[in-house]
Amino acid sequence: MTTASAGSARGTAPLAASDPVPVSDDVPVLVVGAGPAGLTLALLLDRLGVPHLLIERRTAPSVLPRSRAVNARSMEVFRTLGVADEITGAALAQERAGLRFVFATTLAALDTPDTLLAQSLVAGRRASFSPTSTVMCPQDVVESVLRRRLDAGRIRYGTTLTGVETSGDRVTATVIGPDGTPRRIRCRQLVGCDGAHSAVRRSTGTELLGGGPVTENHQVLFEAALGPLIGELRATITFLDADGVRGYLQPTSVPDRWTFNRILEDPADTAAPADPADLVRTVAGDPALAVKVLEESHWTSRSQVAERLSSGRVHLAGDAAHLVTPFSGSGLNLGVQDVHNLAWKLAAVVHGWAGPELLESYDPERRPVAEWTAREDRANNADAIATGNWDRWREELPKRRVKDGIILGFHYAEGALVPEPEPEPGEQVADPYTDYRPTARPGHRAPHLPLGPDGGSVLDLFGPGFTLLTAADGGAEWTAAAGRAADRLGVPLSARVLGALPGEIADDWTEAYGITGSGAVLVRPDGHVAWRSPVLAPDAAALLEGVLRTVLCRPEEAEDPAEQA
Repeated sequence: MTTASAGSARGTAPLAASDPVPVSDDVPVLVVGAGPAGLTLALLLDRLGVPHLLIERRTAPSVLPRSRAVNARSMEVFRTLGVADEITGAALAQERAGLRFVFATTLAALDTPDTLLAQSLVAGRRASFSPTSTVMCPQDVVESVLRRRLDAGRIRYGTTLTGVETSGDRVTATVIGPDGTPRRIRCRQLVGCDGAHSAVRRSTGTELLGGGPVTENHQVLFEAALGPLIGELRATITFLDADGVRGYLQPTSVPDRWTFNRILEDPADTAAPADPADLVRTVAGDPALAVKVLEESHWTSRSQVAERLSSGRVHLAGDAAHLVTPFSGSGLNLGVQDVHNLAWKLAAVVHGWAGPELLESYDPERRPVAEWTAREDRANNADAIATGNWDRWREELPKRRVKDGIILGFHYAEGALVPEPEPEPGEQVADPYTDYRPTARPGHRAPHLPLGPDGGSVLDLFGPGFTLLTAADGGAEWTAAAGRAADRLGVPLSARVLGALPGEIADDWTEAYGITGSGAVLVRPDGHVAWRSPVLAPDAAALLEGVLRTVLCRPEEAEDPAEQA
């Protein structure tokens, strides 16, 4: 039995989970934290039919915009949940139309020759890679869209985690409710989506690892009529550097409401204005500007990854699992993709069609992606802050925005899949960060291909269970094999014969997926390829059943994994 105190962010005395406190709930999954990762996980678990409880220590949703970039892969997840169009409609900008970045001394100097207007170099280039597009939508808006899809009262606000105890097949979380009363919640799996200062992470004794530049910041949320100063140069981000005040200005979803984030080159520096309204006036270049400060905060940006993402039945996702700087544009997205990976595994174990060892694949799949992202972020951050001005970043930013590889090409080398030998050197991309080459190798995101005449995508076929894609030549055999495997193992599995209808999909889709007309590709509920067979196997049913047993940790002798879950 493991017992740990999680402490309290609200000043409540830590309470050991072994104290005599009444049990208020017993659920399969407890989700701690109602930010983007926690909300997305809740919606995915709903889709997968997994009962769960979502708690949040804040007493109400945050109004801070925080992150803004929602990349194409995250939008694909939101497309699955039916919220992508709503997020796109609420976005401040879309990558397909080009994202604008402005570098200037002040807003009043935007019309001077020194001002640089940088257009994102990826405008429209991903159209053939994804049915979605990266958008700039403030985090508070994304959270609002996700919350509206949850039933009223589903989020327990003002509920602080103070202790976690694991014993046998259960995790017990001790919480303090809004009324100050301690309660205990029992669950089979606990997921910490509770942010950078995660109480769940502390309860497991997990450390954040990684070095690189650490930057102190002063952020101001304010209202001001900046339209006359900005004119036609309204941008996704405006980088400013005036009289010792360097930072970046971003719009919010509310008219005339903005955030300015000042980078503190020397936190002890007292030369710059201490009044947040005066900071805004300095970079605006208008000492008479009327500024209403709504909120200000001091925070530290760093790039770090937890040493492990799972500790038995307790898992970390989002900022609880990894931290990146705003120059990454990846914070929200890593969390969404964490829970997309984790949700189907939780469902498989809870519903009994996978062995509990399946959850052990979460860390080796997701942590390397987070570590790669953090390394790239440290390089970006070094460029952004290296010179004490924006000179280097104004050259690097447009180039670093080309990151198709890390957005769509990230993949899993090991885990819930049947790996293939490493590709030949000629099959690999020159720069994995910037370049993306669609492939259906196991571990990779299954490639997007247009499906039907109405803007559909083959990605729309994936989930909530497994999907077996095959062509007409082997369609009957593979469909029968899928039916037999599904019945024998109790696994949700559907077979889709593509190309049987005229104009349904491009004739060469099998080439894009690396199979012949008689082959098949097994796609996981999260859209990543688990296995593929280039040709029809002699005993397709036995082969497919064996593959599913391998992927789902279902050895022959363990016919009832639900007893271990």
